[in-house]
Amino acid sequence: MFKKIIIYSIFTILIYSTSSAKLFSYFPTDSALGFSLRFSFPLQASLGVTGKFEGIPFMFGGILNIGISSKGASWFGFSASADWWGYTTRLGQLGDSDVMLYLGPGVEAIFNFAAKYVNIEADFRIPVGVSFIVKEDWEIFLQLTPALNVISVGTRGFATFGWYPESSGWAFGDFFRFYGDFGFRYWF
Repeated sequence: MFKKIIIYSIFTILIYSTSSAKLFSYFPTDSALGFSLRFSFPLQASLGVTGKFEGIPFMFGGILNIGISSKGASWFGFSASADWWGYTTRLGQLGDSDVMLYLGPGVEAIFNFAAKYVNIEADFRIPVGVSFIVKEDWEIFLQLTPALNVISVGTRGFATFGWYPESSGWAFGDFFRFYGDFGFRYWF
């Protein structure tokens, strides 16, 4: 029940927030700056800054991570990402707002640590997002990002593609990540 309330609330906010006059019928390509909230598998909540520089084809992100493992341990960390939106298209309209779809490959570097835990990893990711160009240069976005851990080095040893030969072997949670981001950007 609580899950349905959250989902309906988000869609209601999006529908009402996109009722202003439309000024763009295309996806902006200039510089941007914004903020986002991220929830992910394995269990993690994050606060992020997102941005783009004019003339550079990547969307950048800086994220502050707080995580909880299935065994009750918690960690803190930082990550940085760069995504190339290789495909963008207009899906239609929601009220007076343009609804855009974007997707493309990207990379993310992650540094997590706790009292007796340190981990540095590099992930390959493919963000798929829906954007609502709201008022003038404002964008509200929802993004789902599957990611694969390519290399990981830390307290547990060295791993490639989620396989730790020195300790636990291969684990799905060490190889696959799934992020859900909600946020906004202002395009200059």
